[in-house]
Amino acid sequence: MGRQPIVLLASGDRLAEMTTANSLVSYGYEVLFTRTLEEAGHLLCTNRRISVLVIDTDLGQAGDSLSLAKSARVSDPDLKVIYTSRMPFRLNEAEKVNGAPCLGAPYRSHQLAGVISQLVRRTVAEEEVYAA
Repeated sequence: MGRQPIVLLASGDRLAEMTTANSLVSYGYEVLFTRTLEEAGHLLCTNRRISVLVIDTDLGQAGDSLSLAKSARVSDPDLKVIYTSRMPFRLNEAEKVNGAPCLGAPYRSHQLAGVISQLVRRTVAEEEVYAA
């Protein structure tokens, strides 16, 4: 199996961020984290190895988080996006990235690790089908 994906965790909650990052590292993921949308945008532009964006829609304005995720996906069509939100039912489906799941916050780190694993496995399975 190849390298584990690099996860960019964009969260405004420092304690949750550290706990989640430490847990994801224990699952074998490399984790970068940021607390602002501007930093997240910069990292997405400068680090092309990031393969999963976990973005808190409660960080700044929800529309800004959704816009960042959409523009990041345009720049990298293979980027996996996972939204987190205290009120996921308020997210406008039309503004979300196609196929991006949303975890209700607070969530447990193992739940996030499971969603990341599913997204990565789905990609690997799709690549195997195309290669056959």
